[in-house]
Amino acid sequence: MNPNDEVVLLNKRIMELEKQLDNLRLSRRVLMDLLEQLEKDKKILNQKLEQKTKQLQRYRKHGNGKQNGIQEFELLEFKNYMRE
Repeated sequence: MNPNDEVVLLNKRIMELEKQLDNLRLSRRVLMDLLEQLEKDKKILNQKLEQKTKQLQRYRKHGNGKQNGIQEFELLEFKNYMRE
């Protein structure tokens, strides 16, 4: 193998590696965007659950939570909400 062929081969390899690097950078950006979106969704879901918990606590407070029917209703409502 002559030196010119070796240089051409090495240049080709460098170009391939640079292309791979660009692809990895793009993949990283996509993954980071997905992660950010998941965090936002998690935060929104957490807020909804906190609101629902406060609602259920209000029901319990106003409906005298010791009544068995109200407690069962709260539990069913919360389970249905979680399925959504």
